[in-house]
Amino acid sequence: MNKERLGAFIGARRKERNMTQKDLAARLHVTDKAVSKWERGLSYPDVTLLEPLAEVLGLTVEELMTCRRQETESGEEGPMKALLDISHDSLKTEKRRGWSRLIGVLALLLAAGLVVLYAVSVRSIREDDGHVVRLKETVDGVNYLYITEPGNDDHLLRLRCGENVDFDAIQTTDERGDVVSYRMTFRWNRRTRRGVVTACERSGISLGGMMDVSFEVECEPLFGYPEVFHTTENYYQDPYSKSQSRVFLCDAWFWITDASLDKGLLNQVQDGGSPYPDEVRETILLVEDCMNAVIYDWDGDGQNEVVARTRWAEKPYTVYDMADGEIMETWPDTVPEEVREKLVCIWER
Repeated sequence: MNKERLGAFIGARRKERNMTQKDLAARLHVTDKAVSKWERGLSYPDVTLLEPLAEVLGLTVEELMTCRRQETESGEEGPMKALLDISHDSLKTEKRRGWSRLIGVLALLLAAGLVVLYAVSVRSIREDDGHVVRLKETVDGVNYLYITEPGNDDHLLRLRCGENVDFDAIQTTDERGDVVSYRMTFRWNRRTRRGVVTACERSGISLGGMMDVSFEVECEPLFGYPEVFHTTENYYQDPYSKSQSRVFLCDAWFWITDASLDKGLLNQVQDGGSPYPDEVRETILLVEDCMNAVIYDWDGDGQNEVVARTRWAEKPYTVYDMADGEIMETWPDTVPEEVREKLVCIWER
């Protein structure tokens, strides 16, 4: 049914009966604005008003539905079709309103999600750790340092130097060409990968140079053996976590040979011979991923044990002893001062 046609028909019948819009509205218990919308073809009367509206206008429901004083269609088909048209139009209107509400809710959820994502992505992160300066430059009078993003070597962070940072003293390599590590304090933005460094002090570590260091092989009594060879080797950057100044780890190797009791072999090693005796009989202990390890009579029983320095601040020491041919481990929270001095790493001295 055409809304304009129905509206014009209602208006004409109202005027024929000398009624104003307000009069008609009062008879139907609706507002005159609702009557005005009907007559202007902006909306349909509610289905529940069809019968009282037809009665007030002196029409049958069939005549109101067909917009004619006399039926032009046989039976009930004409008015029923008109009624279905009104119902269908009302249903479409409600669907449009429902979609509008749904779109509004989705828009609010999307906006909230974007706000959360933005807050997470741009939050400022504070770092206080050892880093390598990959590049330094001055742009428009402002000094910048570039380091790799923590945990992601595929990106560089651009850090503006604060007032307390000696930009000129910072070098990317030392005089031997080895990469230098710096203890840095800075904040950076996860989204822009930019930030400000407020402190940058050389840690005294030249990365890459550690591999060129020669570590001596020593020989001491251990676990009841009169002579055990030992050394630290395979120094490498800590691959497990942020180093927190523990930049390098190593393996501590303890072994005996077929000639362990041969003083001549020991003298040969001490005089600059092969640092690793060829006739290895047995490795009695290999401490991997430690910072350092020394031989020391830990329990005062007259026989030496191995005290190793771990990479964990919570449990910094491990003591290795041998009982009935089995290596036993204990984890003391502290060790004597003289042992701590022996466990100081080469890059910490």
